[in-house]
Amino acid sequence: MNGEEELAALLDIEFGIRFIRATPIDKGWLNVKWKIDTDQGPLFAKYYHPDRYKLHARPDRKAAIERTLELQNGLHAAGVACPRVRTPDDRHLMVTPSGMHVAFMDWVEGETVQAGSMNDNQLNSLGQSTGRMHVWLSHVPPLSKPAWEPDRAAYLIEWEENRNTAAAAGDEIVLDWLDRSRAIVEAADFGEFAASRQGWLHWDLWVDNILLSDRKVAGIVDFDRMTMAYPEIDVARAILSGALQEDGGLRIDGVRAFMDGYREHAAASGELLVRAIRMLYLIESIWWLRTEVRVESELRELLARFLRELRWIEGHWRELPELLERV
Repeated sequence: MNGEEELAALLDIEFGIRFIRATPIDKGWLNVKWKIDTDQGPLFAKYYHPDRYKLHARPDRKAAIERTLELQNGLHAAGVACPRVRTPDDRHLMVTPSGMHVAFMDWVEGETVQAGSMNDNQLNSLGQSTGRMHVWLSHVPPLSKPAWEPDRAAYLIEWEENRNTAAAAGDEIVLDWLDRSRAIVEAADFGEFAASRQGWLHWDLWVDNILLSDRKVAGIVDFDRMTMAYPEIDVARAILSGALQEDGGLRIDGVRAFMDGYREHAAASGELLVRAIRMLYLIESIWWLRTEVRVESELRELLARFLRELRWIEGHWRELPELLERV
């Protein structure tokens, strides 16, 4: 059987649903996704690509995906705008005879938008959804330790590895990027992160994972990276994704709209927002400012956007409190 035939068989056996057709969706790195028309309405199907997830060889990763799908269902049941995962029993992840790992979810009608182009109504709705999500996730038992913590020494070890790779490749562009990022991190006050609360978060509130109508969020999707670290990272990621325009300007009205929506459900000071953006820089600069991404990786198409965000943070690092603490 081919992939579509296996999906049809799974839907029939596990759910008693008749498959009509599958339309591929070209979004997501090393994932195969479909909109599936059935006799009971449209569904979304996602195949977890073995080259990215390695679920066959890594039972810990498979268990982590199962957990995030279970948490997604809990969020849906609590009223957070995200799709329900279809489960015939306690299994959230299905396996086809050929070994494909697949999840089926309700189809959500909505559109993604270009980074930086969300309107104020959409940002306010996203703030509400994010705040509601964080409140619900605050009751989920924590992991034994967070997936990431702000640590200058650990950052500089990874930075050195990135620099060595860039130097070996003669990549002067990345070497210049890395000089700027090191200057930022060496001067940063890591003590400010002591006030940050640990907890579960989505971790990837990027525009491609936010389905929108004209005025609100239709659904937050792609919970694969959900883990425990610092929920405020979601706040920074959502705001930069939605309100940092392509011309490099941050729409403060859009930031305020998001924060107003978020505060309907969870407390969030201006100081939290400043910390969150600085924390996000520590995470994303070490990932994006690499020769492998610039030269070799399929992710390089996204690099220009994330460089714009990182450059904006670098250019406003010291003035972030003045710019955002009253928002």
